[in-house]
Amino acid sequence: MIACKYNLRIVSTYLHILHFRLAFIFKYLFLIFVLGFLFIGKVDAQEPIPGQEGDTSFTYDVFPVFVLIEGVGNFYLDVFYTSNDLLYVNVEDLFKTLSIPCFVGQKGDSLGGFIENESRPYIIDFKAKQVKVGSKTVNTKEGLKKDMGAIYMESSLFAEAFGITMTFNYRALAIILVSSFELPILKQQRLERMRNNLSKLKGEVVADTIMKRNYHLFKFGTLDWSIASSQTWDGSTDDRCKLSLGTELLFGEADVNLDYFDKYKFDNRQLQYIWRWVDNDIKIIKQAQLGKISTQMIAFANAPMIGAVVRNAPTTIRKASGYYIINDHTEPNWTVELYMNNTLVDYTKADASGLYIFKVPIIYGYTTLKLKFYGLLGEERTEERTLNVPYTVMPSKEFEYGLSAGFLQDDNSTRFGKFDFNYGVNRFFTIGGGLEYMSSIPKNPFITFLKASIQPFSKLTLNGEYDHGVKYRALLNYYITKSISLEVDYIKYAKGQVATRFNALEERKAKISVPFRIRKTSGHIKLDCSQLVYNAFLYTQGDVLISVFYQQFSANSSTQVNWVNEMVSNVITDLSLSYRLGRGFNIRSSAQYNINENKLVTYKLSLEKSIIKGYLMANYERNILYNSNFINVGFKFDLSFTKINVSSLWNDNKIVTSESADGSIAFGGGGNYAHINNNSSIGKGGVKLYPFLDLNNNGIFDEGERMVKLATIKINGGNTILREKDSIVRIPGLNAFVNYNIEVNENDLENIAWRIKKKVYSVLIDPNQFKRIDIPIVSVGEVSGTAYMNKDNVLKGIGRILIKFYKKNSDKAIAETLSESDGYIYYIGLAPGDYVARVDANQLKNLDFVVDTPEINFTIKPSENGDIVEGINFTLNNRTVH
Repeated sequence: MIACKYNLRIVSTYLHILHFRLAFIFKYLFLIFVLGFLFIGKVDAQEPIPGQEGDTSFTYDVFPVFVLIEGVGNFYLDVFYTSNDLLYVNVEDLFKTLSIPCFVGQKGDSLGGFIENESRPYIIDFKAKQVKVGSKTVNTKEGLKKDMGAIYMESSLFAEAFGITMTFNYRALAIILVSSFELPILKQQRLERMRNNLSKLKGEVVADTIMKRNYHLFKFGTLDWSIASSQTWDGSTDDRCKLSLGTELLFGEADVNLDYFDKYKFDNRQLQYIWRWVDNDIKIIKQAQLGKISTQMIAFANAPMIGAVVRNAPTTIRKASGYYIINDHTEPNWTVELYMNNTLVDYTKADASGLYIFKVPIIYGYTTLKLKFYGLLGEERTEERTLNVPYTVMPSKEFEYGLSAGFLQDDNSTRFGKFDFNYGVNRFFTIGGGLEYMSSIPKNPFITFLKASIQPFSKLTLNGEYDHGVKYRALLNYYITKSISLEVDYIKYAKGQVATRFNALEERKAKISVPFRIRKTSGHIKLDCSQLVYNAFLYTQGDVLISVFYQQFSANSSTQVNWVNEMVSNVITDLSLSYRLGRGFNIRSSAQYNINENKLVTYKLSLEKSIIKGYLMANYERNILYNSNFINVGFKFDLSFTKINVSSLWNDNKIVTSESADGSIAFGGGGNYAHINNNSSIGKGGVKLYPFLDLNNNGIFDEGERMVKLATIKINGGNTILREKDSIVRIPGLNAFVNYNIEVNENDLENIAWRIKKKVYSVLIDPNQFKRIDIPIVSVGEVSGTAYMNKDNVLKGIGRILIKFYKKNSDKAIAETLSESDGYIYYIGLAPGDYVARVDANQLKNLDFVVDTPEINFTIKPSENGDIVEGINFTLNNRTVH
């Protein structure tokens, strides 16, 4: 019996929707039919035009049209079309949709506001048949009409008075709207886009739901693995195994890495471990680290450090003004990733010679820079280059500090400690300083240091540093144009200092970087010059680099010049050429030439081929100086769970082969799911979304409520996984302690009555785990009825009556709808609960109507397919008659 009622309810729901849609279609088919007769003069007047009751030569019919505005979208608008081809538009509805201020006069006979700005007020006076805009007055006899208390204006009058042109397509029942000024709705959307972009740059998040960090005493996590073997034919075999575990321990990220070599005795340096805690909402301490740490140091350290670090600097990236350039060399065509505060901010591909260049934004506060390198055959440099950031700038009146302490894993267990701070005096001046301790420095192990950064404008940054007993430094970075940068660096070392293990007295550097683009050719020119001043001599080195890209062709030329005092200089030139042949083939050649000796040193030729999920490479190298030859063949193949690499090297009758494989597993994906991947998962996190039908509308996934499938998910910086076996949406591989925006879409839900209450989530990712987010989906109800007009005890449907819906015992309307031209009332979108429906009191007053039933109480019951309430009927009467 229950099943029968349930099925009948479903059938009733869809029949009702079908009835509504068929009625809509037939109504407008009939309208087109009537208008067709009007155009050929075979239909007499149905009703006189409003305001022209004594003249029956004109007829009209009210209907909605489709309005299209570039940059805004589209919407429906009520109009009426006359037998003499005039189109009248509802002014109040149009202006409110366009966000143009529009206020109704006391008796409903006038509309007022302003156009474009407050200096252009307007008044539409129906009785005087005038439209005043600023000092301009437009008189019209037939341009203004009234229907059901609403003022309509003839479409051509909008262009004459306001500069709003409307082109009406009768066949399509559509209006194309163009304005001579920026519409307020367009301005609002433009400003909103600007605010969103600015929020992204500042690290701010605009969302209706914020999911903060979840803390656990212990939660396991993630696992990375790799195995590698190398065989020298007729020789030894070397094997290596690497295993990394990622967990949450004591409310922080805990990562352990074991690197095992079978040819070496196990050493504690093969064991890496770090515990990291982050909470950017706390003022005193925002982040802490314990284990094998890295920190920016003045003194030289020749061994890993075990210790602890605490800071009040947030891990978020807060963009300041200005940039600086970092560049270096790696292997040709390798991919290089740039991380700032452990967040990936940019990546690039090295050119034919291995040169890579990053334009690094200056950000507020303490910053750590790391580079990761990925090779063509799947190689990944396990050592990450940690760079000292040359500039530290702070917002005005903001203070940051850092405290670190530990010992080095050297023979003497050298003790280390450092305190540093930075303070923003004003928006362009930052001061800093602190104290560093290194027990291995004889006589005076303490180093006091002071720093200052000045940024008078975004293109110029000056930095000064004084390290007592060690050195002082001045650094200038200036953008001559938008892209051409100049960097000048000067360091003077104290005589006899041993902290840095650098025995030069002075270090002078100048760099200029010039990117260029000429039609289809782009490139980069880099000039470096450096001098080292010693007691007995002066060493000078220069480098001129030119890198050019043209379609499939790239070339790199680097010339190094160095000399001592007045001695003859040594000049060496490297030239690299690369060409993409198509179909995944790439050929690359390089050579080194000694200009002093006028002879070729080495040359190399490589052929590369990209295949589906893989890569093939073969190269030949000849070293003329040592009379040796190298032939290398390699192969890489990416599977969903691992990357496999195989290579072979031949060198003068000696053959070496190697094989490797690596991958990762992220546990806790929900539903006994583990995410198996060929990239690292350590230090990463994920999200698992549980969309469910919230029948009782309490926002909690209760027993008996079922999952709902989502088809469309948007996230900034992640990829979604949708499985057929369950409805859980998984997003793995996200950076921990970083906020991500996740947007869910209800347009693809399987039931038209389902609505997603919260659609934009800002999620702070937990380390080494999947974070669960429940997404409640409510099944809304629909209401229907009719608005009647009582004329001489004859009820007739009346259109454009505003019906408002209120929560019971509340005076704030939560939804509203207008009755159709035949009086039909319909609204879908009310969540389960008790409601009250009322006719808008202001409209009743303006029309001088009263309603027989002031309000109707009704209830939307919880239902999987949405409740249906009928009988929301209102009868209106003229106040004088009533």
